[in-house]
Amino acid sequence: MSHENETNDKLRRTIEQLSDQIIRSKEDEERVLGEFSQMNNELVTLQRKLAKNNVSLEAAREEAVAAGESKSSFIAVISHDFRTPLNGILGMAELLQLSPLSEEQRNSVDVIQEAAKLLLKLIQDLLDMSKLEAKQLKLEIGEVDLQSILKYIVRLLEPKIQKNGNELIIDCDPRISSILQGDSTRITQVLINLIQNANKFTLQGSVRIRAKLMNDNERAQRIRFEVEDTGIGIAEEDLQNLFRPYAQTERGRAKEYEGTGLGLSICKSLVLLMDGDIGVHSIEGKGSTFWFELLLEKTATNQADASPDTASSASQSLETVPEASLPILLADDNVINRQVVLMQLKKLGITEVDSVTNGEEAVAAYLSKKYSLILMDNMMPIMDGLEATRKIRAMEQDEMRHAIPIIAMTGNVLDGEKDKCLAAGMNDFIGKPFTLEALGKVIEKWQNTSEHREILNMSIVNEIAELNSEGDQTLLEMLLDMYRSETPGKIEVLRRHIVSGDHLAAAEVAHDLKSGSLSLGIEYCSTLFARIEQLAKQGETIKAEPLLDQLMPAYQEACSALEKVI
Repeated sequence: MSHENETNDKLRRTIEQLSDQIIRSKEDEERVLGEFSQMNNELVTLQRKLAKNNVSLEAAREEAVAAGESKSSFIAVISHDFRTPLNGILGMAELLQLSPLSEEQRNSVDVIQEAAKLLLKLIQDLLDMSKLEAKQLKLEIGEVDLQSILKYIVRLLEPKIQKNGNELIIDCDPRISSILQGDSTRITQVLINLIQNANKFTLQGSVRIRAKLMNDNERAQRIRFEVEDTGIGIAEEDLQNLFRPYAQTERGRAKEYEGTGLGLSICKSLVLLMDGDIGVHSIEGKGSTFWFELLLEKTATNQADASPDTASSASQSLETVPEASLPILLADDNVINRQVVLMQLKKLGITEVDSVTNGEEAVAAYLSKKYSLILMDNMMPIMDGLEATRKIRAMEQDEMRHAIPIIAMTGNVLDGEKDKCLAAGMNDFIGKPFTLEALGKVIEKWQNTSEHREILNMSIVNEIAELNSEGDQTLLEMLLDMYRSETPGKIEVLRRHIVSGDHLAAAEVAHDLKSGSLSLGIEYCSTLFARIEQLAKQGETIKAEPLLDQLMPAYQEACSALEKVI
């Protein structure tokens, strides 16, 4: 074969190989394109499914939110609807107890009270469980004074413990800091629940409360609480189910041990909410020890005399409230509750009372007559208590009237309800059912501050307004801007000094605020600062604490009144 033919053959084979490679490449390309197209189609399908799922998830989320809001609303209504008639039952029973009764009648009243209190406890357990399941229960972190908590529990529970023939023993580790950080209310609730449980299953024995220091460092202390009883104990097979909702032991379901079976489940949920541990040791026939441990942070200050909100006396003597010259307005749509409150007020020495059945009537009554304070139910027909309060506050600002104390009365004691009342312009909050003593205290607190006061000294204000100043602003506008920028911060500083008991610092700040207010003709607010200054100088800052809640409303009142003058 010639060289030329050989070259041609090689060239032909090369071309054939290239053609073959091109064909295979094209086939590969078509295959890849086909696979890519298929993958793209699958991706589009997945995107469509994802979009559809997102729509379904969003719908489900909205449905869950709506269900949660509906449940919250339902819980609020149920709470109010149960507590209002209970307030009537307990209120009437308390009034009967203060009347001359035979021994048989007194025993009957005692049974009524015990049954109503049991029903109230069952309702509270159900509401607490609902809030916990809905994750709506939030902690309120503040100072924890363990000694005050234990003293409060002794005052509250010792009579009932002694009624069962039991001895109450308290053993508190002295190494525990006097003031720690935590949720004082929830700690008290868990202890009370465990102690009541121990007393319920113990007769002629003892209930011992221990608080032990388990660990101590610079920032926190781990405290172990134990409630030990000498009662009936718990069978081993029942221990594993003890903290589950509605779970009760065979003996616990007996008629003499009434309850929902929710108490221990609520205790566990609350302890876990506080990042703690809870458990029980028990021997059937020999007694039980329920325990829980919490890590509580230390505070910068260590005031031995501080006490939680819950640590108020439950057995103080009843005192009548001095009747004011102006009557009280009672707004409540429930006829039984109105009757009970009217009788309670009469027992407190207050007979000048007007009553209305809804918020619209309350606003009309306020416009037609002067009152020393208003007791306002929250949930009423036509216009509720919150809306009525907003209307009254708006009229006070428009007409430069002195703010009348408005006390919320409601069976809705869920978290956040008090904040709603204060935001609407109410001054205080009392939850149904309430005792005669609680009603008397809240009236005395606010009725003594309800005398008429001039918001502004108009002669001083007019003098300032007549003075000229350079620039766009008048002198009065400039002084009001300065007053607004400084006063809220100073009021907060004053609050801290009052609460910490720093008499000298409190007197100094109160004097500064009084002088600044007087210079602008702010009459009523300066009067409050003057009272606080005097009490602080006398070393009685604790008596000034009730005045603190009045400062910001009085300050805002004065600023609004000055704006109208400008």
